Amino acid sequence: MKLLVDVGNSRIKWKYGETAAVADSLEQLDAQWQGLDKRGIQGAIGGCVRGKALARQIDEFALTRFKIRVDWQAAEPEACGVTNAYANPQDLGIDRWAALIAAHARYTDQPCIVVDAGTAITVDMLAASGMHRGGVILPGAGSLFDTLTRAEQLFPDSSQNLHALANTVQPLTNNTRDALLAGIIFMVQGGVKTVIEQQAEQIKAKIEALPILITGGDSIMLKLDSLQTVQVPDLVLEGLSLLAESRK
Repeated sequence: MKLLVDVGNSRIKWKYGETAAVADSLEQLDAQWQGLDKRGIQGAIGGCVRGKALARQIDEFALTRFKIRVDWQAAEPEACGVTNAYANPQDLGIDRWAALIAAHARYTDQPCIVVDAGTAITVDMLAASGMHRGGVILPGAGSLFDTLTRAEQLFPDSSQNLHALANTVQPLTNNTRDALLAGIIFMVQGGVKTVIEQQAEQIKAKIEALPILITGGDSIMLKLDSLQTVQVPDLVLEGLSLLAESRK
């Protein structure tokens, strides 16, 4: 069994068998890995969108703890029945690539849309054939929050408050703080829904019948009423697991 590692822009997610966790720092990751039984680990496969230096550090942890190195992946022209739309395949982030592979495995005979809501929000269309039709990258809620509050110095707040407000956000607010938070939430939700509608229109798909897989740390914020959404927190890890299987 392989150790799966998904290094995003903000967090590190990993899974080994039924054991899974999220680390906010290298120190936390190292502490989490201390408790793993290294005897059954037959290797590691991962994706990293945060640079080679961090990947090397995680590699060192894996070597120290488990005597293995992480097989870091990059997007390819084709894998696991999915064809990359990019002219330069490796320009597509490994997180998007792995998520597309997992989505195709779940919906082999129908088109679907994959939304990964994190530091950035990606919205990708996948045809029933496995052809990646392309996608869009939007700024994430946390990024918008950090940029606006840093520039205006409005209030010392945490972007995590956006998660708490996502279910109760109101269009009429009576203070700057709530107005800003509501604006970010509406912008994210409206932007993602608009992209989904236009992608569905391009392939002439009935949007109400189109599976929309949502993953990422900010996925809780995406309230896309009337659409067929499926929350899949570990979609990228699923894709990495499928890539590992295909390498056997």
